[in-house]
Amino acid sequence: MSVWLLANVGNSDLQIDNSKLPGAPAAEDPEKWWTPRRIGEAVRDNPDRFAGTIKLPLLEPTINWLFEHENVTGEDLRLVLFASDQPREDTIESEWLKDTYPIAEALCKIVTDKPFHIPQKQSRIERILGSPADYSNMLSFYTQALPRVAKRVAPDDRIFLEVSGGTPAMASMLIVMGVEVFGERVRTLYVERGATVPYEVSVSRELFARKTRDTLCDQVKLHAYAVALQTLKDAGPLIDPDDDHRRLLAAVLNYADRRLSFDFDRARNALQNARQLSIGEAQARIGRWLRELESSDTAEHLSELLHSANIKLKFGDYADFTQRIFRFQEATFRSMLEQIGIQYSDKDGKYVKNEWVQTQPGLDKFLDGYVNPQTQKPDRVKLDRPLNRYSLGAMAEYFARTEKWKRWRGTVQALHKLSAVADLRNKGVAGHGFDGIGKEDISQAYGDTPEVLLRDLNTIYQEVFERAPGPNPYDAINILILDLIQAAP
Repeated sequence: MSVWLLANVGNSDLQIDNSKLPGAPAAEDPEKWWTPRRIGEAVRDNPDRFAGTIKLPLLEPTINWLFEHENVTGEDLRLVLFASDQPREDTIESEWLKDTYPIAEALCKIVTDKPFHIPQKQSRIERILGSPADYSNMLSFYTQALPRVAKRVAPDDRIFLEVSGGTPAMASMLIVMGVEVFGERVRTLYVERGATVPYEVSVSRELFARKTRDTLCDQVKLHAYAVALQTLKDAGPLIDPDDDHRRLLAAVLNYADRRLSFDFDRARNALQNARQLSIGEAQARIGRWLRELESSDTAEHLSELLHSANIKLKFGDYADFTQRIFRFQEATFRSMLEQIGIQYSDKDGKYVKNEWVQTQPGLDKFLDGYVNPQTQKPDRVKLDRPLNRYSLGAMAEYFARTEKWKRWRGTVQALHKLSAVADLRNKGVAGHGFDGIGKEDISQAYGDTPEVLLRDLNTIYQEVFERAPGPNPYDAINILILDLIQAAP
């Protein structure tokens, strides 16, 4: 395992006895001549001249701390220095003379000797070509430089950032991109001027926590609740250090995931857990959701089915989308027949009551000569077997041709149009095959885009239940989840 020290190099990273500097050219003022660039060059090219006087006020306390407190040796340490080296022909002379690349070169030579003993091959310099004071330039620089470093870092290596040297832009952008590239394992060190030890700052952990919470929020907004649950499991204490609050968040996410899957029993269990952990307004809201789960109203279930189908479409889960179209078509036909007054011979509604069929004049004859709306071929409907989309749709069509229920003629036709899309479900893994289902398949089957299909479903719903679908329950769920995430310390 290696330990990586990534450090910015500034003007304060190298101190020497200035009396040992060679004389400046006769025409030059020594105070103006000996700039950071030239001092670095002098030490780099003649380190023996300054032997015994060289001080590394930022790097030395940091390396010593790693040796003493982190059990690191020179053989373990990998040193990466970030230093400015702007093109001379494109840079103002005074700014070019402030560049620290020669200082970094001198540092790489110095740390090979006592007391550091860092092999020369384990030190490298990343050259900053643009202005080190420009935040945009430094963000761009670290966006490219740190992934290069990351390719050399092993999964179990430790990573430290030393951000004392360099410009404020170098320090802040190294922290930001260090978290972006290396994540939670990066640790940030800062050395006060004149201090003999660095102190560890929590900013990188806080940045990573914020980034992780932002990721969690994005997953929730996409209704990817199962993925969000895994994120919470993997980075739980970082997202929210309060155990009870984190369990509440997990319970609500689990509820949302199970509700979206129409797994209402497990959704209810998760919500009961959430209620026990919640207080105040959240508890009241969760109590209302528990009452909603007790409803057996078909219109409410179909309203939720529409909202969940829209979510699945946006998420690109086309196989599940077609499964919901299948369920919407079947349940809507059944609901229409129940409004008409269908009677079942069993408590589960699997079979139609024969005596009821006999009281409907012409129904038997219509079903015997029924023409399949998809194939336009005769396809007799048999009612001595469990009811399905086909038999329910045939009976609904019969009643829509009567005077009393003629308002549903267009509705029945619109429902029949869904059959080709619903049949895609049977060809996929949710049905009887292994065919993949894409958005193009849905459009081809329906004869229009899935978005138009969804609008047509809303129209069908309003015609059957004489009201618009209810509000999307997942909007309210997301509001609570996002509030819980934002409330985390």
